[in-house]
Amino acid sequence: MAELALIRTAQGLVPATEADREVTQRWKLGQVVHGKFTKMRNAKFHGKFFSMLDLAWEYWEPTGGLIPRQEMRGIQGLAKFFEDANGKPGQLSGAVAAYIARVEAERAERFPAVDKSREAFRDWITIEAGHFHLVQTPDGIRKERKSISWAHMDDTEFEPLYRDVFNACWRLVLSAHFESEEQALAAADMIGGFA
Repeated sequence: MAELALIRTAQGLVPATEADREVTQRWKLGQVVHGKFTKMRNAKFHGKFFSMLDLAWEYWEPTGGLIPRQEMRGIQGLAKFFEDANGKPGQLSGAVAAYIARVEAERAERFPAVDKSREAFRDWITIEAGHFHLVQTPDGIRKERKSISWAHMDDTEFEPLYRDVFNACWRLVLSAHFESEEQALAAADMIGGFA
């Protein structure tokens, strides 16, 4: 089930963001869609949030292969633990590099193509911004992004989320492409038509 924002125009309801447009394009023409609608208190601010996410998503290029950062940290942390215990820093760096290369090669055979996902990026950047809760799964504890649903979050709660997510977008993606935060915000505003 998708959650999306729509704007009422003279032509009817239209998607508020690029992510919302992608959801509605998956619907077949003539398909009836049912939902519970909530009037948003500050739709412009909501739109700016998604424009900022869209900008960061467009500039983001996946790196790191098929080993998630948490797994990589675990492998490197274990190697450092053994190096510290033996008093020989760097002793395991070659073995760690060889192990990581082998795991990446094995996974590349099983998963030849990995898609760049807007929804997965939104989850990741929101979690990196610190807005998550922990859930227990059969595979262990996992971070899950908090909902930004207007039914669960008012303007006073949304403002710090916006600031934190922008800071994460700036730190992890946008600072490599823009000279200042103001330039990045202006580019996001242009994407969303807020300029």
